[in-house]
Amino acid sequence: MVAYLLASLPTPRLGAEPGIEREAFLERCAGFVGDDRARDLAWVLGVGDAGPPAAPTAPRDAGQRPSETTHPSRRPADALADPASRAWATLAELVDEAVMRVRAARSRRDPTPDLPRPHGYRVDVAESVADAFERPDPGARERALDELRWRLTDELTIAEPDGFGALLARAVQLRLAWRRVGWDTQDGWERLEAAMRQLEEDHG
Repeated sequence: MVAYLLASLPTPRLGAEPGIEREAFLERCAGFVGDDRARDLAWVLGVGDAGPPAAPTAPRDAGQRPSETTHPSRRPADALADPASRAWATLAELVDEAVMRVRAARSRRDPTPDLPRPHGYRVDVAESVADAFERPDPGARERALDELRWRLTDELTIAEPDGFGALLARAVQLRLAWRRVGWDTQDGWERLEAAMRQLEEDHG
């Protein structure tokens, strides 16, 4: 049944309009998954009351809005219903923790206080995050991090190519695609102004 659903859903691409809204995606999925899995999908998409998000663990860049942590609307992996959802939560945490380690290294501080429950270490993730921080500007860095997250969704699809894992991967990809489309010039200026205000406050 999920295979038929997947075939009916648009295949998102980073940088392109996904062609479906969040609520429409969830409504289309509702007849194919149970309530628990539906809540997992809502959590991935950041829609509705999908359970309380965990407090952000990754330090935000100046000007970054509180809702825009490196992985949106996170909550503890053990609160998720499906193994694929918990697997994605762990993968997202691995990226976030690698980001925290790079930021800590650049500011010459100990990352341990920011890692209360480390989820392990993967060389490929650490190298991809380190490469992202070598990009020439924050926008390019965020694009590289999103591309990493996109690649990691393949692990969900390989495990369940016609099952809920593939559907959850599609939801993650849609969330990333919507985020990319949502970046615009006005938003960029607002972030820059917020960053400048933060610098003025920090340095008098």
